[in-house]
Amino acid sequence: MYRRIYVLVVLVISLSVTLGSCSKKENIITADLIENSTSINFEKDFIDLGKLTSGEIVTCSFKFKNTGKHDLIISAVTANCGCTVADFPREPISPNGEGQITVRYDSEGSAGIRITKEVSVLSNTSPATTKLRIAADVN
Repeated sequence: MYRRIYVLVVLVISLSVTLGSCSKKENIITADLIENSTSINFEKDFIDLGKLTSGEIVTCSFKFKNTGKHDLIISAVTANCGCTVADFPREPISPNGEGQITVRYDSEGSAGIRITKEVSVLSNTSPATTKLRIAADVN
């Protein structure tokens, strides 16, 4: 008799666990959760500064727009050489917001060559690094 009650109790518990698990909502991973939905779109990623005289300091700007769904955060902007310095917005850029990265190049000591300098923008986008370039002929 106790054995039948035991079997009945186990059966009822098993059935309720099985039915309970069927009614739970499944965790669904959507593409929005997998992909980073923040993106940066530059008007241009290359600027030719033309002809410069050695020692001339020039400035140019790379304008961009946050084309993503979340705030864009630029955490660092670095140049591949000490003669190039970049300034960038430190505050988050909201979706559809715009900004610019200003690059200053000092051509001192670069006489007689064509230079190409690269600036790396590190942000919460995918890919995380965007490359910007400037070029000039230094006389």
